[in-house]
Amino acid sequence: MNRNSKANIGELLLRQGIIDEDQLKHALSEQERTGIMLSKILVRLGMVSEDTLTNILGVQMQSTTKMRIGEMLMAQGYITEAQLEKALEQQKVTGQRLGKTLVSLGFMPEEKLIEILSIQFEIPYVSLSNFSFDPDVVKYLSEHVCRGYNVVPLFVNTKEKILTIAMSDPTNMRVIDIVKFKAQMDIDVVMASEKDVTAAIERLYAERVSADETLSSLLSASDDKDELETVERDGYNQEPELSDEEGQQVVKIVTTLIHEAIARGASDIHLEPQETYLKLRYRIDGDLQVMAPIPARLMAQILSRIKLLAKMDIAEKRRPLDGRFTVRYRGREVDLRVSSFPISLRKRGVAEKIVMRILDPNSGQFPLKDMGFDPRVFKLYLEAINLPNGIILVTGPTGSGKSTTLYASIREILDSTTNISTMEDPVELNVDGVNQGQINVAAGFTFAAGIRALLRQDPDVIMIGEMRDRETSSMAIEAALTGHLVFSTLHTNDASGAFPRLLEMDLEPFLVSTAIKGVLAQRLVRRICKYCKEPLDIPQELRDELHLTPDMQFYHGKGCPKCDGSGYKGRCGIYEFLVPNETIRNLILKRASGDDIKRVAIQETNLITLRMDGIQKALDGLTTLEQVLSASTKDD
Repeated sequence: MNRNSKANIGELLLRQGIIDEDQLKHALSEQERTGIMLSKILVRLGMVSEDTLTNILGVQMQSTTKMRIGEMLMAQGYITEAQLEKALEQQKVTGQRLGKTLVSLGFMPEEKLIEILSIQFEIPYVSLSNFSFDPDVVKYLSEHVCRGYNVVPLFVNTKEKILTIAMSDPTNMRVIDIVKFKAQMDIDVVMASEKDVTAAIERLYAERVSADETLSSLLSASDDKDELETVERDGYNQEPELSDEEGQQVVKIVTTLIHEAIARGASDIHLEPQETYLKLRYRIDGDLQVMAPIPARLMAQILSRIKLLAKMDIAEKRRPLDGRFTVRYRGREVDLRVSSFPISLRKRGVAEKIVMRILDPNSGQFPLKDMGFDPRVFKLYLEAINLPNGIILVTGPTGSGKSTTLYASIREILDSTTNISTMEDPVELNVDGVNQGQINVAAGFTFAAGIRALLRQDPDVIMIGEMRDRETSSMAIEAALTGHLVFSTLHTNDASGAFPRLLEMDLEPFLVSTAIKGVLAQRLVRRICKYCKEPLDIPQELRDELHLTPDMQFYHGKGCPKCDGSGYKGRCGIYEFLVPNETIRNLILKRASGDDIKRVAIQETNLITLRMDGIQKALDGLTTLEQVLSASTKDD
């Protein structure tokens, strides 16, 4: 902050309705004449009581020494020593700030805590429930920034280029610096409760912003305002002429939000109806980011427009629907898979939430060697995918990059002498030279039926989207044992857990132990932004717990404009590849647990676990230790 927030006391009082404009003008003229502080003039003139000003400014503590917040609250009788001790114990467990812990334990109301903190920090405290916002503030901070950092803009001094914001934690200089960068002007901070700030954001961006302002903020986010160019697959013209002005706005909004999502590298677009607006979010690097809201009056038309593009029944709103369409964006074709889901709103009744999965054939296609494998793991995996037969499994939760790995593996072994066929639900990316089958259960094209048909197609390599049931899995094993190489996926936490999972499907242990040639478990972790990467000190307790030596240096991103202040940019994979040896095969025959198999794999095959690979990538400065710990489990 470049100046004292109390310089804005007049405007703060005015916007909270404590004084009117005439009173402020009179007080300012008296200040100019006498040189006395504005706050003292307001009290002397009887416009504001000393108590009111004290509550807002915290002047009674300006000359006292600052104490720790817990000690201060206890000294002034707001909490007892026992309550403070309990809160400190709870704080160690949750890692939350002490103030938030005291509120969550019910030891004091949030409003009172914020008032006391504003006194401690000598920062004005405002109530936002009836605050009169400057309508121009939405131009300086987007809703995404405000929601992400829980700040709300109040008013702007255009002459001095100073934006006043409210936040619940005025000590967070990192957030203040980010907001300063986003607004491109100096920042003054006042204090408000977290609940007040959140409610103010809803009011300012969902209700107070006019439809035209919201629309312009959305449209200005994209360079390309041309009508969305769709690629026809069957000659069916699905678009009606939209001549009215509002209809053209709908076309522009849909075009813009799709183009912007592709440009940002988003994997999904979420359109979620709310009572007063249509919420728009993009999933980027695995996290959902809130974008500018869309006016409620255009909600139905926008959702219908997307359903028309995807050839979905626009009259059917009571059941989930699926569709798909292709757009051309800057010279390349991008597929969008559309899913609708009926939701119930209190005032609007049944509405439809729509999610569009972006399937960009030009993104996420990495050669296997560039996917971040440890050299030892890469060598083992390369040997496995070049075997003449057997099953190679890729495991992990939804969104862990399994499909990307499978496509990269297929491209690695693809040549003119190999017949590769797939069965997918759905086909996400088309690979030249591979025969890709689309599962259609309604038409009788199931995974099991597809395998039967494929085995009559003289395949060398088969890729099955998922081994989801006993029938599919037993046929995949049969294909592997009759001389085919089979790729597939499974939902398990780690590589060793794949074997018990298959046995739970009532598959014979000797078949599983014979057919499975390797299991690759993987996770995606966020990559540290290379522009703001810096060393990070790790607490000694954590080093002891993870058996980390003092010389091990870890890193994090401090946040910069390049990464929107998050400290992360992009993602990378961590991997665990288990190749069964004789001991592990015997354990499978005995139906041993995944933990037992993992323990033997570490001892006898030098298995590099997800946690080990992640810690190594954290040491290499690719990701943070925090990301690794959240994406992997502790090794026994």
